[in-house]
Amino acid sequence: MSNRSVNTIARTLIQTVVRQKLTAIKNDPERSLRSLVDMGLNFAGGREQQHILQLAQQTLQDESSAYYRIIYDMALHINTDHLLGFGMNFGYNSLTAGARHIRRLETESNCDIPWCLTLVIGQEGFAAHEDAYTALIEQGKKLGIYTYLLLAPQLPVGLFSLLQSQKDCAFLVFTGPEALTDDAIDSMAQLTHVMPVVRFGTDAEEVCEAMRRREMLYAAYRLYSPRTAGADLLEDTLLDTGRLHAPLTFFIEEGPRPIHTSPLYGQTISIRNDLHFDSVPVELWEDLHYIDSAISPRPSRCAVFDADCRLLRPDGSPDDSLSFAHLSLEDILSARR
Repeated sequence: MSNRSVNTIARTLIQTVVRQKLTAIKNDPERSLRSLVDMGLNFAGGREQQHILQLAQQTLQDESSAYYRIIYDMALHINTDHLLGFGMNFGYNSLTAGARHIRRLETESNCDIPWCLTLVIGQEGFAAHEDAYTALIEQGKKLGIYTYLLLAPQLPVGLFSLLQSQKDCAFLVFTGPEALTDDAIDSMAQLTHVMPVVRFGTDAEEVCEAMRRREMLYAAYRLYSPRTAGADLLEDTLLDTGRLHAPLTFFIEEGPRPIHTSPLYGQTISIRNDLHFDSVPVELWEDLHYIDSAISPRPSRCAVFDADCRLLRPDGSPDDSLSFAHLSLEDILSARR
């Protein structure tokens, strides 16, 4: 799918109306947010997308909902270009035009195409294969993939050039507060299609304050294990990340991804359905799979590549024979088991 496929008249019209709605939210959040959801229903292509937006309509009937507080805070304190840049790439390029292209390709071929790719970024691996990362994203877009999750404990200098060159994609960059120096934050502040996701911890507050001063869109994440996934983990974390003004809090299970339902997912859904916190919980792997199920009639498991460009098997071990440094993305997706 070429870039022209997402830069359509429909996208331009939607972007214009969304910009107007985001501006209106500052003056009348309740009415404007309901109107924005109503507009989304008019453009929702899939049955699952329509179902999600219908649930949003029901939720927004309660004017005391925490969702209003979150959206209102975002409209007041996040630059509109950041909301629009990331939101249009994620909502339109990825979940609408990209999803439509994925469904068509899956119907025509025997290849399961994930709606997003997760890339572990390391200093040495990225420096050695920078061109391969660019090629991977270009190949992904041709398949309809416009969302990329970058797990980057460090932020290689060349990474910002890659992000800058892919302005039609939505990037979520998961990193620690120690990597988000003033220079790194200044660089990300120029990239309206990129959302930094900072690891929750003692140093996160200072970093989030710096990003908020720059009117950036950002989120937070917390690692957990089955041992630490107690009943209070979600609520205690959401209380803290809400104070950081992170509209989303991602919970990521540590280690190789086991093939089982997350012990947190049921509680995550329950909290989202009756939200009282100022941050929305997301269980990363479960929610990625849920979105894939909404996009494709035959959902694909997450495609995760390690810092050496190798696809990870379901047990978390790397498959040396499936590396995007040597194979095309389409060949990798066709060959994976």
